[in-house]
Amino acid sequence: MRIYIGNKEIAGYFTRLKVGFDKIGVKSDLWFLVDNKYFDVKTNLILKLNQKLFKFYKTNKKTILFPLVIPVVMMMIVLHALILIYALFKYDVFILNSEPFFNYWELAIIKAFNKKIIIVFLGTESRPSYLSGNNIQDKYWVEGKFDLERCYNDVKAQYKRLALIEKYADHIINHPPTALFQKKPFIAWLHIGCPNDTPTISPVLTQNMSRIAKVLHAPTNSVAKGTEKIIDIIDKLRKEGLPVELLKLENVPNEKVLDELTKCDFVVDELYSDIPIGGLGTEAAFALKPVINSSYYTDGISTDYPEDVIPPALFGFPENLEHDIKEYVLNKELREEHALKLNHFVRTKWESATIANKYMMIINGSIPDEWMFDPYKIEYYLGYGIEKNKLRSFLNQYISQFGEKALFLDDKPRLKSKILYFLKGNA
Repeated sequence: MRIYIGNKEIAGYFTRLKVGFDKIGVKSDLWFLVDNKYFDVKTNLILKLNQKLFKFYKTNKKTILFPLVIPVVMMMIVLHALILIYALFKYDVFILNSEPFFNYWELAIIKAFNKKIIIVFLGTESRPSYLSGNNIQDKYWVEGKFDLERCYNDVKAQYKRLALIEKYADHIINHPPTALFQKKPFIAWLHIGCPNDTPTISPVLTQNMSRIAKVLHAPTNSVAKGTEKIIDIIDKLRKEGLPVELLKLENVPNEKVLDELTKCDFVVDELYSDIPIGGLGTEAAFALKPVINSSYYTDGISTDYPEDVIPPALFGFPENLEHDIKEYVLNKELREEHALKLNHFVRTKWESATIANKYMMIINGSIPDEWMFDPYKIEYYLGYGIEKNKLRSFLNQYISQFGEKALFLDDKPRLKSKILYFLKGNA
């Protein structure tokens, strides 16, 4: 058996999944059609060429060099076709994510060759765009107003894309807060986890002689991660005389983040997350550093998952973030206790070989019933990366222009009613 992993790296997930397959003796290869500036992944010449073409396309599609973009796109189409043809004859299993060959229509071809398809969603690609704070506050905020039509078109395309994926994929791994458009049961993400080992850093509790708590925050998107608010909280605590300092790393290679993890006391990851730990949090856990994440999903996660698969990070409400940070600053023993618990969790449940073995269970059809989640039981609707009053304001404008059907949740009347109730100022 040989496994194709592609077509994009996201937070180191797929590179580390391959490490896991290597450890258990299963052959797999990484095929990333686009590069990731945070992770240095060795690749072949055809992929390097495709990555350079893609970068040119993204950089120049709205510039005076646009005429050159057309032949570049044609070249990319040819390269994608060649890679796909090669892969169809070489691989038995395709583990794919949010970078398709041909807008996911290739899934029909892969399926026709009787290959197994596993789709892995890690957030934004499946979460309805009208609930994605990174899109709402960046992509759709243009010249002082929301581009609601662009959002509607994105959501409509997203809904159709999910239907196409569900038609051909053997299995989909997703997280309930991001799976609102799914209609078939899927494998709930936390039952699988985030593969990691982080062998380049030593898992040692920080021996901080200065007694100043050093906090690491490393956003890839400052708006969605709530960076401004996190900085304000740390500044407020410092002005109150608390021994705390913040190191913010943004748009730096992963190696730099790993290096700074060895020096910090704890990590503050996100203000409006929907998972207790993601890529950075997992790295921190392996490095014996406790993690704080804030979320409106704090209550809902225990409904959607059994306790033993929920990472024991500090996962409080956004309104409690200042209190949570202050508690860690003042209580070194609590930090160490939480760091040890989180480290034990990831070492026993999220080590790369452990997760690779879970994928082999999926491939071999040995999926435990408890891993499966019914999308019609989804209750969470507050999205990611945005304060709920701002989300309410955006959604009211969105529905005012396009109507309730623009939520694309007619098949989930209970969830749709909860959102409409929220828009009236409730919750």
